[in-house]
Amino acid sequence: MKLSSLYACASFVALSGAFLAAPAMAQEAAQADAADAVPESVGLDAIVVTASGRDKTQLNTSISVSSISAETISNLKPSSEAEVFRSIPGIQVAGTSGPGGNSNIAVRGLPVATGGSPFVQIQEDGLPTVLFGDIQFGNNDYWTRFDASVANIEGVRGGSATTFASQAPGAVINYISHTGKDEGGYVQVGKGLGYDETKVDFRYGGPINDTTYFHVGGFFKNGRGPLHADYTVSDSIQVKGNLTKEFDGGRGYFRLMFKYADTQEPNYTGSPALATINGKKVTNIRPFPGFDGRDSSNYSIYNQDFLIYNREGNLERTKMDGITTNAKSFGGQFHYEFDGGITVDNNMRYTDMSGGFTSPFLNVARTSSVLGSTVNGATVATIKYASGPKAGEVFTGEYLDNNVNVDTRIRDIGSFANDLTVAGKFDVGTGKVTARAGVFYMNQKIAMDWHVNKSLRELNGDNPSQLDLFDSAGNKLTQAGTAGYNNNWGNCCARDYDLSYANTAPYMSLDFDHDLFDIDGSVRFERVKASGYAIGGGDEFDVVSGGVTIPTITSDGVREDLNYTRSYTSYTVGALFKASSNLSIFARTSRGGRFNGDRQTLGGKIRNDGALCTSADAAAGNGGCTADGVTPSVDFVKQHELGIKSRGGLLGGRFTLELTLLKGSFKQSTYELSATKCPGGAGGCVIDAKYKSTGAEIFATYRNGGFSLVGNATYSKAKKQAAGASSYTRADGIPDLIYTLSANYDVGEIATFGLAVTGQTSAIDSAGYEYPGKAIFNPSLRVYPIRNLELGLQVYNVFDTFDLRGNGGIADASVNPTVISGAPALGRTVSASVRYSF
Repeated sequence: MKLSSLYACASFVALSGAFLAAPAMAQEAAQADAADAVPESVGLDAIVVTASGRDKTQLNTSISVSSISAETISNLKPSSEAEVFRSIPGIQVAGTSGPGGNSNIAVRGLPVATGGSPFVQIQEDGLPTVLFGDIQFGNNDYWTRFDASVANIEGVRGGSATTFASQAPGAVINYISHTGKDEGGYVQVGKGLGYDETKVDFRYGGPINDTTYFHVGGFFKNGRGPLHADYTVSDSIQVKGNLTKEFDGGRGYFRLMFKYADTQEPNYTGSPALATINGKKVTNIRPFPGFDGRDSSNYSIYNQDFLIYNREGNLERTKMDGITTNAKSFGGQFHYEFDGGITVDNNMRYTDMSGGFTSPFLNVARTSSVLGSTVNGATVATIKYASGPKAGEVFTGEYLDNNVNVDTRIRDIGSFANDLTVAGKFDVGTGKVTARAGVFYMNQKIAMDWHVNKSLRELNGDNPSQLDLFDSAGNKLTQAGTAGYNNNWGNCCARDYDLSYANTAPYMSLDFDHDLFDIDGSVRFERVKASGYAIGGGDEFDVVSGGVTIPTITSDGVREDLNYTRSYTSYTVGALFKASSNLSIFARTSRGGRFNGDRQTLGGKIRNDGALCTSADAAAGNGGCTADGVTPSVDFVKQHELGIKSRGGLLGGRFTLELTLLKGSFKQSTYELSATKCPGGAGGCVIDAKYKSTGAEIFATYRNGGFSLVGNATYSKAKKQAAGASSYTRADGIPDLIYTLSANYDVGEIATFGLAVTGQTSAIDSAGYEYPGKAIFNPSLRVYPIRNLELGLQVYNVFDTFDLRGNGGIADASVNPTVISGAPALGRTVSASVRYSF
């Protein structure tokens, strides 16, 4: 094909992608170079700083990377971190678990077998916030918040994410901070209209002298939230700052960085709904009477605290405060350019971090399934309200919520990380060779204790009461709606552990850059040292609580002492053809591994001497082994990419386009703690499966005068082969298409009209039921009455669409309409803001 024809096709695809496909990003694709994170270049000319060599533009690098400016993300009106991630092509977050986090983050059709983001690493300024993305009750979206300190977010998928970062064979999402090299900032106050929530965002930075500059930014947030809890569920503060000193005429710099975060945000665990079911098709989904998940939840003033049996052996009252984090970190970045093309970079951070996960889970059950059942050795004859205005009255509702109240105490999830790189660039013939070598080290602590109570409450979205059970003689079988302490999922999940994982990873890369093409390859050698202990639940015993005997489990069962090392290798090879100054074509293949950390524990995979069990050990029952621990300790992902990047003029404006065709596969063996996906509904099981996916991702921007459009879409055919199965079937939880679109029109310097759209096609649950996908429309208006003053009005889900984005579940198929459960997107939510810039 002639280059002119290929360029014309690229222009047509860009226009089609921008107007039809969708999803979203960099309105003015802000980028940051190694010395300054302030956006200073636009589009495909931006230097890539994440999971790369830091010396190439997006157009001339053979990796799939997108940069999204802070302004573009703000225009999308994200209701959670999950919706921030949806703005990055290739990242697939089907639903949202609320502003606290706990979303399942898939990438490029590679599904999440249990929870978290096993193949995606979230970074702040080039270092991970936590080493593993799927830490049990500690997913990586707990620990990072998009705020005013962020200049832009870069997302690298596949390719160099495999070799320039640990535990990230799928993608790296890097939050890049402003540095203050250019003076400026703002203060913004946002207020919910019709609900109680106030947020103050702020940032300011600038030069101190010719060689020194600083930046500080963050937010304060407080309120009861858009789901109208009747007590404060959001109470958060985050402040991030840095100070940079340049030296030797700008050849080097040293940057000090700090972060303080103390956050409390709700975790949305879903709601009931009504639907019509025809075969495996779920349609006509609408709110459940009395519990509309768009604007209500099972957070309740009658359940804002509850008793747990703590690790010290006492009953203790704990707050129902959702997901909490407490982080204090400081770090430093060093950069210097020596003579002869040699560059040294070092990035270091120490983090003291802890938190918690305390939430009422949801499960819809018929009241009749509880009446007549055996609970705590007696037959349930009556159910009564345990609290609220109806306390003591008989409960007669047709359905109730019989799921867990969980309190997980994250005592320590702190870390130390350091990444040192030395690079040299040399002329070779008519091209340049860049050789790079580095070593990454991170020590990740994971210390937690779990408390999962059997609990019952009414199915109601307006301050549901706990429910107590009684036998026919009037004897109370529960206390404040609690039927058991720490025993909801059996002895698997009354855990106490204190683990440490030291990840050492030397890596190297070689790149040959010619005027017409570029060839690169890199390799990473991972070595993970595991230590510490994990204790599972023991035998059930009785505890008297408020005069009622309650069955209890505590962590006095099987103990594992970890003392093993696992090593593995990741690699990638890519090539780029520079068809013109505005068009490049690239191909890449890679194999990356990710270590299965705390999910390896208490599953029969650790020998009595602390080593990983081999398959031979498991077969013979040696050393206390019941399962192979070596093979599933590392999950490998293979990916192949073919992409095109283009820019140019179109209809009087300018466009950019990134389109990548994808093919990938992986095999995963992981531990599932709850009954959600375990066969037979029993808590605690190992899930083994193979996955493969084909698809495409697109990222496009268009600007014409005052009009700008940014969109991204990810299309994938994700398939799963369960252990023992002979064929692949559609993978659950992954829509075929996820997209985001953001359009804005500036009316001179008077106002800006915006419309953001985020949506997806259908997805199936683990039982094969297919749920429809929908789109959420979010309009906004910004008015500038005087210089530096902005008045804003934002609407999320303007049409109040009932969009069940998380995987659903069939609660009662015996009635019409069918009762289901799931996690709907927020309903119509309106907020106003005032911003003053300086």
